[in-house]
Amino acid sequence: MRFHPHHCPECGNIAKGTAENVPGRCNLAFDAEGNAEYDDTGTDLFWDGAETDVDGNGRVLLLCSNGHDWRADFVPEEAQAS
Repeated sequence: MRFHPHHCPECGNIAKGTAENVPGRCNLAFDAEGNAEYDDTGTDLFWDGAETDVDGNGRVLLLCSNGHDWRADFVPEEAQAS
């Protein structure tokens, strides 16, 4: 696969990875009256449901090691061969 641009427009570093949206469940504890509070076990993440952050134009969100992010066009391998 290829991304354009694959270098950060702010600092010039090459992309470190894609931004991902990961579904999760923040755990709750209920009292006898039905009131809920967040419990102390944290949030369970469902890694198999992770999806790359893609905008309406099909551009992925890339991140560099300096914490900058930018949108880039994604070119799958099949399209590169043609």
